[in-house]
Amino acid sequence: MGMLNVFKPRAGPSNDSTPSSKEKHHFKIVQLIRDIPEKRAVVIGRAGTEVPGRWRLIPVSSVKGYFGPRELHRILEGIVEHLKANPNVPIVIACPEYLAIYNGFESFIKFLHIVRDYAILTGGRVYLVTDPMAWDLKQMSLLRRLET
Repeated sequence: MGMLNVFKPRAGPSNDSTPSSKEKHHFKIVQLIRDIPEKRAVVIGRAGTEVPGRWRLIPVSSVKGYFGPRELHRILEGIVEHLKANPNVPIVIACPEYLAIYNGFESFIKFLHIVRDYAILTGGRVYLVTDPMAWDLKQMSLLRRLET
């Protein structure tokens, strides 16, 4: 009987209708890195991507010694480890078009769903930096659904 208490509704007034000063999100699409209001972040991006001072770039490149663009599984492992250890430091995916070209859109969107699920589970945040014009309408619609 004790375990079922978790599923019982709470007594008293609900705070659900109270507007928060800052809406909590786990996945957000932005057009530019500078649109991200974070003091620290880990950026998954192309080699040479410029990031703010306290941010860390994890370069993705087909050059030996970097995460390869076809290695979504390795990139995912790194993101998951980071979110588990540092949920307060967001992940920024700054090369989505590059990853989608190498892996196909379907594999890339599956990857993003897993990343978002881990962000939700760990209380972390993920930003996707992209230009909506880079995607067709159906693809952009699928990407926007990740924000909800």
